[in-house]
Amino acid sequence: MDSSSSSLIPGLTDDAAELCLSRTPRSNFRITSQVCRRWRTFLRSEHFASVRELTGTVEEFMCVLMESECGRDVYWEVFAASGNKLGQIPPVPGPMKRGFGVAVLGGGKIVFIGGYTEVEGSSSINSTIVSASADVYEFDPASNRWRKLAGMNIPRYNFAFAVVNGLLYVIRGYSTDAYSLSNSEVYNPETNRWSLMACPNRPVWRGFAFSFKSKLFAVGNGSRFIDIYDPKTETWQELDSEQSISVYSYTVVRNKVYFMDRNMPGRLGVFDPEENCWSSVGVPPRAGGFWFRLGEWNNKVLLFSRVCGHETLMYDLDKENGSKWRVCDQIKPSASHLTSVLINF
Repeated sequence: MDSSSSSLIPGLTDDAAELCLSRTPRSNFRITSQVCRRWRTFLRSEHFASVRELTGTVEEFMCVLMESECGRDVYWEVFAASGNKLGQIPPVPGPMKRGFGVAVLGGGKIVFIGGYTEVEGSSSINSTIVSASADVYEFDPASNRWRKLAGMNIPRYNFAFAVVNGLLYVIRGYSTDAYSLSNSEVYNPETNRWSLMACPNRPVWRGFAFSFKSKLFAVGNGSRFIDIYDPKTETWQELDSEQSISVYSYTVVRNKVYFMDRNMPGRLGVFDPEENCWSSVGVPPRAGGFWFRLGEWNNKVLLFSRVCGHETLMYDLDKENGSKWRVCDQIKPSASHLTSVLINF
């Protein structure tokens, strides 16, 4: 079966063969793609992803971006819904960055946004200059490749970001030489274009953003106000949260935001946008280590540790209060967790 002109599966029409191949588990892709050139081409095509969606065989995967102990290597690991480690995906093109954003568009494509690199300065000894990036890259699991998208209008890092109704928003942040930005941008994947948009000017440090009821919620560190953007009316409104936060990691599970706050050591913050209600839950301590980043997996909250053998803790919302926390033996990243996203493919 090495001819590119042969049938996908002898004796079947290509439509029927595509339906059969679409049910191939993601863990078997590497072996299946070695059968012949046509199978390999089909498995890497966007059409294959469409057929999988049509047949209801789309699987959910968690992609974890990690950093080696020395901080020199950054790489991705992929976990299936069962927790099985499936391998790695290619690194993001270009130099290693900090202060970037990672989002998912269309349910299955990872988007790597902006960030900064440090370059040696010339004004004094051991000085560095922060160089912000406007670059945006998209990873397509069908082709297992990154491609460069249209860049942002303004290079930025340490910004808030969220996807609302299929559009990607980046809010505020900093540009080169730590210049504070008071604007936002929105990306339309259908046109591959970024558009600048105004937003409330607040002296905040990053914070986070999320989507709720087709609206954009932007929460800035150091501010008690939540800025809510309605894409239908293209207007912002202000919600007083009555408290100031300093969030360094967050995730959204079942329309509630779970976050790690520097002002609440040993606690996991919870924000319910439906009720405008803030609460917190205790986090089990770990000797010799601390919890570093949050993620989501199977509708559960994950806590990743920087040390302790890269242990992962899971918060199960469906369990009784006394048994909500447990060690997640299935998810075992091989290095320190930087960020994670869920994709469907």
